Amino acid sequence: MNNQGIPKISKQKTPIISLQMLVFLILILAVFALFTFLTPDFCFLKIENLNNILTDAVIPAIFALGMGIIIAGGGIDLSLGHIASMVAIIVTYLMSRGIEFNLALPILVGLVTAAGIGAVSGLLVSRLGISSLIVTLGMMFLIIGIRQIITGGQSIYINNEAFKRIAINEFGISNLVIILMIVGVLCYLTMERSIFGRKIQFVGANIKASRFMGIDVKNITMYTFILGAVLAAFGGILFAARAGAVQINSVDSNLLGALCIAVFSSVLFGRFKTSGIILVAILISMIGMGMSMMGIKTEWINFMKGLILFFSILMAKFMNFNT
Repeated sequence: MNNQGIPKISKQKTPIISLQMLVFLILILAVFALFTFLTPDFCFLKIENLNNILTDAVIPAIFALGMGIIIAGGGIDLSLGHIASMVAIIVTYLMSRGIEFNLALPILVGLVTAAGIGAVSGLLVSRLGISSLIVTLGMMFLIIGIRQIITGGQSIYINNEAFKRIAINEFGISNLVIILMIVGVLCYLTMERSIFGRKIQFVGANIKASRFMGIDVKNITMYTFILGAVLAAFGGILFAARAGAVQINSVDSNLLGALCIAVFSSVLFGRFKTSGIILVAILISMIGMGMSMMGIKTEWINFMKGLILFFSILMAKFMNFNT
């Protein structure tokens, strides 16, 4: 009680680190300890191993950030991997046609193309009320046809050294890792610190209440598809820079990985969390590298990744983590 007879309200301190994040960090340390015990060469303290793990996590993390934004808004996009492949093809195709002297132009064309595709999907979902699953499935097959027309099914090789330098190692760490840090900060500010990001997450949580509160649900939904497509396209461009060549379906397989990372992070943390998505991508990269160093075949690596993620989600459910 204060002098006016009003009871004092005790302020609850916000924990520096949430219980979800603490448990997840323990999971990462457990996986690290396991592979270090089974494969001494895996040692996480080796700069080369650390750099490889982080570099391999970059492109899946960027994909997952795009997918996570769409999921946070209540949708899903099955065409993201195909958008990324098509943008990678467009960028490399323009470079092979003599536009390589201006590196920014092909990249800009690719990103604008992705934004246009995302806008079309977003308009069909938000204005016509068609399921995002159906819209993006149809968009996926449309993109596959366009890619075939552009390439004729042939691979496109990159001769632009400036473009390849995007993915090289500098200062002892890959440029891709630095790019992920920048993208992560932008996603954090957009989705977790801005009114726009809060509106996206509110729409995804309760679309009827969002309309009642006057939120422009249609435009918010459309913007999520645009942002998701642009991030996926950016991931496709980085893939092309790292690989040095692009095939018609080079980046398609990243779709399932992005979906897995985004869903797992959402289940564990109960909402869109930039750091959570990046850490899940690092965990999966760590598992893949560790099992590869043990000489385990790819199909078993994919099986174990799925198994670990499945039991992790069950653990999150069992501990009642806002799910």
